[in-house]
Amino acid sequence: MPNKLTNKTTRANAIRQIKAGLTKYFGSTTLVLAGTTYKPAALQAFLQADVAANDASTAARANWTAAVKVAKSTDSATDPVLEAIQSLVKSQFGKTNDTVMTDFGYAAAKPVTLTTAEAAVKVAKAEATRAARGTKGPKAKAKIKGTVPATSAASAAPASPAPAPAGTSNSATNGSPSASPSAVTTTPSHA
Repeated sequence: MPNKLTNKTTRANAIRQIKAGLTKYFGSTTLVLAGTTYKPAALQAFLQADVAANDASTAARANWTAAVKVAKSTDSATDPVLEAIQSLVKSQFGKTNDTVMTDFGYAAAKPVTLTTAEAAVKVAKAEATRAARGTKGPKAKAKIKGTVPATSAASAAPASPAPAPAGTSNSATNGSPSASPSAVTTTPSHA
């Protein structure tokens, strides 16, 4: 029979049914079971103890499961507040302040000290990264000036007729000498 009882509820229900059967068919008979002699009341009490233990463990598990859910819920609500408190303490007192951080139960941040070899490797890596990416500092960036390629300037400017020989007038420009767009300068008016 134990192989058929797969869970506590099934086991408890089966034992309750067996108890009812024993009461109905062996109500006043003393039985010898598994080498032990049982009077009817003692057998009922023995079986009821198993049912009660299973019921209690099922209830305890349900209570434990509910308690775990409550704990997880309160943890998820409390965690952001705890993180905010830690940020507050670090910002107010500094993350390297051993005394205050210890009073709050936090480990103080320890400053990272590099050996000379580690520092050299770090600098070499940074320089290699800057070279690979073509990164420039502010002074180098200030020296860089953009230039417009000649092909794009010519395509952006309207086509103008070829300049006339010196001393002749160009009828297309109403007698004024031909001027290229780059030769025209404008001065801002301060009116």
